[in-house]
Amino acid sequence: MKNRLAALCAILMPATALAQEPDPNTPDPSQVPAPASTDVIVEAPPPAPAPAPVVIVNPPPEQPRRVVLEPQYETVYDSYNAPVFTTGALVFAASYGASVIAAASASDENRERGFERLYVPVAGPWLALNERGSCPITSASCDRETTTKVLLIADGVFQAAGVLAMIDGILEPSSRRVRVQNAKVDTKVRVTPATVGTGGSGVAVFGRF
Repeated sequence: MKNRLAALCAILMPATALAQEPDPNTPDPSQVPAPASTDVIVEAPPPAPAPAPVVIVNPPPEQPRRVVLEPQYETVYDSYNAPVFTTGALVFAASYGASVIAAASASDENRERGFERLYVPVAGPWLALNERGSCPITSASCDRETTTKVLLIADGVFQAAGVLAMIDGILEPSSRRVRVQNAKVDTKVRVTPATVGTGGSGVAVFGRF
């Protein structure tokens, strides 16, 4: 048995030596280039930009509005023009009063020469003037007569002017502007403190107009 093992070893030793000899066609492991790297490089995305800061600007507080109440007016027409009528009445009363006084205090001679006509309004002075007759201007006695005629003419003119003024005051009534106040509408304005905008202070004005 030992002899067989020795013989087998003797046979296998050359084969083992041949197996250990390097193959000239086999490259040297130290000279074989290293295989290419298969690592995948993944580039990271650039960081997102920082968000812009948000600036909150509070609006300035609103100024309280000024409420101007405009009064309303309407035109009211009178039944007559009181100032014009009153002026005419005063002028007529003064001139006619002077005629009545002159007629009442006239002498008999003047009464015969038309002074009694002065009791007639408006037309009285003209009737009396017509009855005075004519008198030469060159005569000294006519100076007083001329003065009387001038006074009669002035009296007649003022009486006529007073009557015309009264008629004008009646035919053309005056008008005036009157402020209108409607009791059904609340025209009062109320002012109260209020908050305006974002925390601003102000006033609030409200009412009915």
